[in-house]
Amino acid sequence: MSLKLIELQVAIPRTMDAGKAASDLAQRGMIHQAQLLEQDRKKQLTESRRVSAKERTENSVLHTGEHQTSKSTPMYAKHPFKGQEIDYSG
Repeated sequence: MSLKLIELQVAIPRTMDAGKAASDLAQRGMIHQAQLLEQDRKKQLTESRRVSAKERTENSVLHTGEHQTSKSTPMYAKHPFKGQEIDYSG
């Protein structure tokens, strides 16, 4: 099966087009994956900002509440269920 000169003139440009189409198809998956990765990274960043902002407000509430309770109760209060003596006879 030998190709004639005219058939080669048609076949070579088509193979280049097919190679380019195959390359684009292979890169499409990588580009899509990169876009998904970037979208996920942005979502995680906004979520972490939201969580850290919420933690800051909770910490500020805890600090204000902590200062009020520390003034009213002594530093070393008795624990409600722990004993004061250790029983070594077992």
